This record gives sequence, C-alpha cells and structure tokens, in this order.
Amino acid sequence: MAVQGELADRPSVAEARTQRLRLYFGGQASWFISLGIQFVLFPYLATELLHETPARVGIAQMSLMAPALLFILLGGTIADHSDVRRILVRLHVLSALPPLILFAVILSGHLSYGVLIAYALAMGTLSAFAMPARDSALNRIAETNIQQAVTLAMGTQMGSQLLGMLVVSMAFIVGVPALLLFQMTMLLGGAVATGKLDPLPPEHAPSGEGRLAQIVDGIAEAWEQPITFMVIVLNFAVGLFYVGSFMVVLPLMMRDVYNFNGTEFTSHFAMINIAFWGGTITATIALLKVGHIERRGRVMIGAVTAGFIILGLMTFTVPFPVLSFLCFCWGVGAGTTMTMGRTIVQIAAKPSHRARVLAFYQLGFSGGAPIGSLIMGFLVGGLGVHQAVLVPAGIMVGIVALLFLSPIWHYHAEEG
Repeated sequence: MAVQGELADRPSVAEARTQRLRLYFGGQASWFISLGIQFVLFPYLATELLHETPARVGIAQMSLMAPALLFILLGGTIADHSDVRRILVRLHVLSALPPLILFAVILSGHLSYGVLIAYALAMGTLSAFAMPARDSALNRIAETNIQQAVTLAMGTQMGSQLLGMLVVSMAFIVGVPALLLFQMTMLLGGAVATGKLDPLPPEHAPSGEGRLAQIVDGIAEAWEQPITFMVIVLNFAVGLFYVGSFMVVLPLMMRDVYNFNGTEFTSHFAMINIAFWGGTITATIALLKVGHIERRGRVMIGAVTAGFIILGLMTFTVPFPVLSFLCFCWGVGAGTTMTMGRTIVQIAAKPSHRARVLAFYQLGFSGGAPIGSLIMGFLVGGLGVHQAVLVPAGIMVGIVALLFLSPIWHYHAEEG
C-alpha cells in the first residue's frame, strides 16, 4: 500500500514532460523578452540619440549578429559535449551584464558609438553560444511530437519578443535606463527557470577529437543530408536578403521617410516590429491548428516567395498603417519559414550531432544577417531607401526559382 501511495504521488510521464517544457519555455521567454527590448532600443540609440549615418547604423546592426559567424559552430560543438542546462544558466547570468553596463554608461552621460558597438558584440557573442544549446535541448525535453514542440518554441520566442517590444512602446516614458534594468531582470529570471530543469548531459561519450575536428564533423553531417544542407542554404539567403533589409531599412524609413523622431520614432518603430512579430505568432497558431504537415518544403517556398513580393512593395511610399500591414504579412511568412525549416533540421539531424547541425542551420540565418545589414547600409546610403530594397528582392526571385529544382520542393515528411 505504501508503495502504491508513493507511485501515486509521482507525476505521470505526460505531467513530467509538461513541467519540463514549462521550465524550458520560461527560460526561453525571458531571453526573447530581453531581445525584443533590445530590438527596439538598440536602433533608437544608434539613429536617434547618436544620429548615425545609414552606413554606421548598418555596421552597428551587423555587430549584434556578426559574432555568430565566429562562434556559433563552436557553441554547437560545446553543446554536443557538455551539460546544456549548465551552459544556458551561465549564459543567462553573463548576458545580464551588458545591459547593466550600458545602464551605467547612459546614466553617466558617456554613451558613444564605440560603447554601442561593444554592447552589440558582447550580446551577439553570448547569443551565438546560447542558440545551439537551447535548440538542441528542445528535442530531448519534448521527446515526442517534434513539429508541435518546435512550433510551440517558435511561438514562445516570437510572443516573448513581441512582449518585449510592447514593454518598450508602453513604458518608454520611464526612460532607457529603466528599460535596461528590466532587460537585465528578465535574463536573471531565465537563469532561475532554466536552473530548475534536470541536468542535460551529453547523449554520447566524448570522441577525443579537438574542437576544430568536431566542428568539421558537424558540418560534414549537415552536408551528407541533402535536405538539411539545402534548408541551411535557404536560411542563409533569408538572413542575407530579408533580415539585413529588415534590420537596416525599417529604422531608416522611420527617420528619413516618415520623419519620426524622439519618442515618436520609438513608438512607431515598435509598432511595425509588433506587426511583424504579431504575424509570426499568427503563423505559429495556424500551424498548431493544422498539425502535421507533410510538404514542409513547399510551404517554406511559398512563405519565402511572399517575402520578396513584400520587399518589392516597399519601394513605394505608403501610409504608415499600410507599411505596418506589409510587416505583418512579412511576419507570417517569416514565422512559417522558421518553423518548417527548424522542424526539418531537428528531425533529420542525428542525436550525436544535433547541436552542431542546428548551429550550422542557425549560422545560415545569423551569418547572412550581419552581412546583409552591412550591405544594405551602404545600398541605402547610395541608392536611397526605396531603390535599395529592389536589390535583395530581385535576387530572391532568382533563388526561389531555383528552389523548385531542389530537395526542398520534393521533401516529404512521413512523421514528426
């Protein structure tokens, strides 16, 4: 009887899975609330407080994402061979330091372009190590129904970013320093939630190879799976031509086309970001309702096609509500592309290489984005905002045409 009572007190497998996912999503939510705050505050500091040129805005935005080029594959290798929970807790704590330092610098009145770049490089480096660790943990925490878990993770990510942007738009009156303190608090809260997870040690014995050999082995694994490699290539194109445009063109539109400044700039820039991430959340909810999708590759192609159409429409000066609607539609496409792509890679990757392959997948996105930001900064400076967006839109037309001959078009998911 005592044994039966003890067994009754133990949580069921489903309850244990639900609890693990709640803690995981809690840590993820804290990270992306912080990112949502940063997404609005950082370009505001560069364009409004420091009044930087388009090229220097592009360099600043590139600095947030450039560390991924150097460190994300190393981050994936470390995640494959370490306790992922411990990595994430440490990264949350370390990530609370740059907002705290920026808070002190702004209060002292010594904010400069160099300080902003240093903040961007620090946060970008920490994110490069966090992304593969977080992504590889999801498969182990969820265990089953990976498409649903990935969709929920994407919904948590997008919803949290949206919440962070809403905090900025509604609470900007309290000032930048207070928002930086809130950002720091969120990151520390995520460390607490993640720390409550059970340890997530490596799933396989160490190979004895050096870090470089392990990174090369992960790349080789991604190369051997044609669908995985093509999704990574497409992800790079999306980062290069879509994310780069989003990060540079939209804040410069707020300042140079719509002539917003000060709190008006911040509120309107937050609004178009809210529209975009609201679109990604809408896509996530729709994908959850649809359930299992067999032709994930074709859905990705349709979503990417919508992207270059929207970029093309941005060559026109439209009323701000129309621009917001275009960003919402762009977000729907982005949410669909990210969810389908990540699901394909999660399922295709071997457990022993999952973090490294996911890091390579994320490198496509994060690696293309800083290069695209840099290029778009110079294109906008030379051609103007409206003409500059025609360049990435035109190139993506050609890339989408080639996708109809790729494994992405023919991909068929039996399960997951």
